[in-house]
Amino acid sequence: MTELSRHHGYRAHRRRSPLRPAAPGRPGPVGPGRAGELSDAAEAAVRGYLERRPDATVVVLGEGLGTGFRRLDNGRLTWLSVLPPEDAAARRLLLPDGPRRRTVGCAGSGADWPDVVGAPEGGVVVAVPRTPAGLPAGAVRDLLAVCAARFPGGALVLDALPRWTAAVARSARRHPAVAAVRVLPLAAGRRSPGRWRRWLPGTVVCEVRFTAGGAT
Repeated sequence: MTELSRHHGYRAHRRRSPLRPAAPGRPGPVGPGRAGELSDAAEAAVRGYLERRPDATVVVLGEGLGTGFRRLDNGRLTWLSVLPPEDAAARRLLLPDGPRRRTVGCAGSGADWPDVVGAPEGGVVVAVPRTPAGLPAGAVRDLLAVCAARFPGGALVLDALPRWTAAVARSARRHPAVAAVRVLPLAAGRRSPGRWRRWLPGTVVCEVRFTAGGAT
């Protein structure tokens, strides 16, 4: 258990996996049926990290059939889409792996997903798209602890969090393993003008940046 876990009152029990994408046909962040897409605000946070660390690995948990790689590829990054095995197999059929883009299946609760990151020293930004019921506070705490411990100097981008869950991420700024926390409004974007607030009222994007020293 990391210090960041203890700081947040972590309890060692199984939590709902963040790897499960939003169900197809439900309103996704960029429109009905586009499960697993990141919002414009979340993509902007990932793009900002890539401007500082262009050779970084982008890890998207529960991406489904999201196509963020096409919009964010800078010609140097590595893209990992992490899903349960059956969803990973379906994604590979429609979106085959490429030289710098790969879909990885993680079984069970998905707790082993950090092991798929091959070169964390180049920088790692982990992004989590919206989930149908919203990411639980316990899952947010777990992700904060894992990313702080495994990816020093990295970042975690949590998309479309309810404000009460976002408070968990904001509270992490008090810990020395966290360099900064930004809360971004889920404003209308170029791909979904005027429709965000009707689908996802009261939600925000949280970006957590970790110190190079990491958690202890």
